[in-house]
Amino acid sequence: MKLSLKEYDAMQSGWRKWINEHMEISGFKAWGMDFAGKDILEVGCGSGYSASLIVKDHPKSYTGMDIMPEQLEKAEALGLPDARFVQGDAADLSRFADGSFDMIVDFMILHHVEGWRRFLDEAFRVLRPGGEMYINDLTRKGVHLTDALFHWEHAEEPLFTMKEFEQQALKSGFTAVKRCNYAGLDFCFKFEKAKG
Repeated sequence: MKLSLKEYDAMQSGWRKWINEHMEISGFKAWGMDFAGKDILEVGCGSGYSASLIVKDHPKSYTGMDIMPEQLEKAEALGLPDARFVQGDAADLSRFADGSFDMIVDFMILHHVEGWRRFLDEAFRVLRPGGEMYINDLTRKGVHLTDALFHWEHAEEPLFTMKEFEQQALKSGFTAVKRCNYAGLDFCFKFEKAKG
């Protein structure tokens, strides 16, 4: 699902970039996130700001996926070395072979994905044994609050609670290694796929 125009504009802002760098990525690095030498998939890569931070840590490869071509144009324009951007829905990772990635990251996009349950199944499939998935996303309550404050007009269908999301991830085969919850409005997870 595409972002509303108001949310699209907000995602290009300095405050969103600050949150991405100083809260999301820094927080996950405290949990052991390390991009160096790994094959990375970012779902909902947007205009490529997080990609610019990730490639600084020298991953083996970086693939950013987004459904919006206008976002991908901005990401491509950054000219990031060793970064590849593809258009697609996060719920359809069929273009990737089993065990293609060491790490998958989501920075606040899965609440837009109607097929988020299918995404979790597919993420498990495309991760290598021992792979990690870092998720930071809004809960149903958090989306309702942002819609009330900013009029971003999210659809109700893809929304979830933290508990619903974790239960589905476990059902897909993941192990939840770390979790955090911010007043029930958004959450963070570090999931792992068993080494085999």
